[in-house]
Amino acid sequence: MFAITTSSQQSASQPNYAPVIQGGIETLEQAHQFLEQLEDRHYTHLATPIVASSVGQHFRHWLDLFHALANSTSTIDYNQRRRGHLVETSRAAALAEIEYLIQWLTQCSASLQKSVTVLVETSLQETQVCSLSSTWERELSFATLHAQHHFAMAKVVAHLLHVETDAAFGLAPATASFIRG
Repeated sequence: MFAITTSSQQSASQPNYAPVIQGGIETLEQAHQFLEQLEDRHYTHLATPIVASSVGQHFRHWLDLFHALANSTSTIDYNQRRRGHLVETSRAAALAEIEYLIQWLTQCSASLQKSVTVLVETSLQETQVCSLSSTWERELSFATLHAQHHFAMAKVVAHLLHVETDAAFGLAPATASFIRG
């Protein structure tokens, strides 16, 4: 049904990353593989009313979370969004950003347990920025899982456009574990 590999099936030549780093790399690689299957017109297609945002808009959103991590020192500001950025309309730009982020994660020297402050808005009625305590590891985990959520929506758009996708694309890691039994 699904070709979901286990950690014991990983290549012996792959570096041994911390699980949260490995999960981030796998997520970025999934995104890259998905985009390679799309045509440029698919990337910007609006499948309204089923999905209100294009694949490109979904990708820009979750890429913003990874960039917030990559550009942070001690504060991660999730309110910094690049709405209207080239990455929303250019599949090539998204592929380049994903490649950059994979490289960044493979060379990441951040302490996983490093304390960080997260800035995030929490209200629709008014601007309220909350300052929360977290760790770098927890925030990378959040960015990775949030990307999977957007992959599921991108997969719906691809399906509506009759584009075949990997069966595991858009699955949460816990769902993949459940399927593996």
